[in-house]
Amino acid sequence: MTSKEKKKSSHHTKKKHHTMKENNNKTSSSSLFTKKQASIKNKNNNRRTIKSIIWTVIKITTMLTVAVSAVGYIGIKRYLNQGGPFTPWTCSVFGYECEQRYDIKYHGGYVHKDYVAAEQAFIQNFYDGEEVGASVSAYVDGELVLDIYGGWQNLEDQVPYTENTLQMVFSSSKVVTAIVVARLVDQGILSYDEKITTYWPEFGQGKKENVTLGDLMVHAAGVGYLDVPVTSAEAEDTDRFSSILAAQPHNFEGERTRSYHAITYGWYVNEVLKRAANTTIHDTMVNELNKMYNIEWNFKPYQQEYDDRIAPFYSGPPIFQMARMVNLMGGPIAFIKVMMNPDQIIHKSMMSVLDHLNPSDCRRLAHRRIQTPAISGYTNAHSIAKLAAMMANGGKAVVEGEPDLLSPEGYALVTQPVDPPVFDMLVKRAMPQEKGGWGVFDLLVVDGVEFRGWSGMGGSIFFWNQEYNIAFGYAMNAIPSMKSPEKRSRAILKQVVKAALEKKKKQQESSSFTQNDDNII
Repeated sequence: MTSKEKKKSSHHTKKKHHTMKENNNKTSSSSLFTKKQASIKNKNNNRRTIKSIIWTVIKITTMLTVAVSAVGYIGIKRYLNQGGPFTPWTCSVFGYECEQRYDIKYHGGYVHKDYVAAEQAFIQNFYDGEEVGASVSAYVDGELVLDIYGGWQNLEDQVPYTENTLQMVFSSSKVVTAIVVARLVDQGILSYDEKITTYWPEFGQGKKENVTLGDLMVHAAGVGYLDVPVTSAEAEDTDRFSSILAAQPHNFEGERTRSYHAITYGWYVNEVLKRAANTTIHDTMVNELNKMYNIEWNFKPYQQEYDDRIAPFYSGPPIFQMARMVNLMGGPIAFIKVMMNPDQIIHKSMMSVLDHLNPSDCRRLAHRRIQTPAISGYTNAHSIAKLAAMMANGGKAVVEGEPDLLSPEGYALVTQPVDPPVFDMLVKRAMPQEKGGWGVFDLLVVDGVEFRGWSGMGGSIFFWNQEYNIAFGYAMNAIPSMKSPEKRSRAILKQVVKAALEKKKKQQESSSFTQNDDNII
């Protein structure tokens, strides 16, 4: 082979190797590209799989959430609507263990034969899961027609609710405070038209110099709340407490304004009584009226002997409290405004409670050692109704041998209407009142019968009607909401009124029949 041929062969071999190398490179690149494509495809498939799993989980979660929400809504709705706050939840939601509703301790008492329907209404409240322990008492024409009690004074310890139980009745206590003042006015010791500074000169600070006793009794004294909350220690120091109350500026710059004195009412009344009559609401009741009328009212039951007699309060499940509170306040928006705005009068008023303690924690010594006559009356339904019976009877005693509560002249004075009804800045409505300080419950008219008196947070009642001579007292330890009066007492009162009206109708028919007989003769 020639040199030229060798060169040509070598060149051809190199070209062949180069071509093979290029082909190998192309094959390798193609393989890499294929692998890359496969990898991308796998990743995309994995992503689609993950997305699919996520969406499946979301769908399942959504479906479960909707299902649980629906079941929960139905359950809550049934819980709220089927039975009361003390109905076993298994009964309300599932209709299971409902027989527990009938496991109450009804202790009876006295029931006139014409008022059995009122007794049944009382018992029904327990069956409906609305009660834990309660007492109710009523007089008609000065006669005791209903005096019963039942349930549990202490549910946890299974202590029965009996005639020996003492119950804090919140603002129903204000009626007793007003009656004590009315008696002193009747005796000429106090006057509704007199300025408070006549009895208590220091009170005139902070534009309060023109406030009268009458203003205080109808919640127009301008001291419905305290700017600086008071501690129990300050309240127990009577001189210090008096100075704090006197120094409180008028809530409305001296302008006469009606604004419910929820907590402070009795504190200011007590300061007047100390100076004008050397007494307090508690002392007057314990040393005088309790003994006169065989009743029991105590505004400072701190002694150990009361430990086992005072019934604690039961509020029911939080969901019931919240639902009823929101409804009471006029809806969610109004509720939020009240709770979140410290400038609201109702917020300021509630902050006047000693030590910011929950006033329903009625067994604490911090409450029991200090008189707060606006809310701290410890009593029973019979003692409420007995005083109400004398108010329904024109101030006259209802038991032979007992003294009258008020003279005819005194009764006529204290029952004068306060005209016109004035809008109240706290309760947000105009409520009619009488000069003595109790209310005219125009919103609670039962079969045409309108009542005077007052009610307490959660449901206690101190009511009377003079026209039909009906008196009604109700005390309980279940406070599912702040509302009062509410359906438990209304149901019983309705039956009392029905029987009383039937009695009146029979009396009128009998009187008419007798007159006709006389005419025939």
